[in-house]
Amino acid sequence: MNFTGRKNGFTLAEILITLAVIGVVATLTMPVLMQKYNNRIVETRLKKVYTVMNQAILMSEAKNGSREYWNFSDPDFWKTNFAPYLKVVKTEPFRAMNGYDYLKIYFPDGSLLFASQNRYVEDPETGEIEILYGGGANQDFIFYPNAKNFNEAEFNVHEGIGIYAFIFILYNDKQGFTPYNCSLESDLSNMLDGYRHSCNPNQPDRGFCTYYIYQNGWKIPKDYPFKVR
Repeated sequence: MNFTGRKNGFTLAEILITLAVIGVVATLTMPVLMQKYNNRIVETRLKKVYTVMNQAILMSEAKNGSREYWNFSDPDFWKTNFAPYLKVVKTEPFRAMNGYDYLKIYFPDGSLLFASQNRYVEDPETGEIEILYGGGANQDFIFYPNAKNFNEAEFNVHEGIGIYAFIFILYNDKQGFTPYNCSLESDLSNMLDGYRHSCNPNQPDRGFCTYYIYQNGWKIPKDYPFKVR
């Protein structure tokens, strides 16, 4: 007795349709997955540099005394207070296009930290060394979670602040190395407003972006206005 019927398996058309559906789903979901991955990298490295730098401060204070009395104007400030207490790949001086001096600090995880430096000049008449700019009781830092995102032209205009570059500041008081926030009393309700330093696309500085992430437990808030990378 003969039986006829369809053989098990898929036709070429069915396979092609399935592959097409898979392709569409992948196209829609891949950007979301990549952004989640980028978020995780940025969150992890922001928290890490915050922790590592403040740990270095505590170790340095044990030898160099309270940071309240650190001399931010010392040409060897970084060498004395930080270099012995941090694991880095390398450091190198960097003069930005706007004329300001920084120290570039490369970390093993692929991140990059710029530490602002004082500029010193010699008085031609007296031979004394004077500070051209800098000094004070704080030091500014620009942190790149991924060093590969550094671009010198964009660095000078702060194009990537809040996206792939984040502002920290070192105070000589109880705050230590902290996300830029002007003061401990920064109002979170204004973090996204349009005033200077707020994490707003219409502002060039956007220094509060780091603080906004910090106040959310080092997690990028749902209303964060940028896609980090």
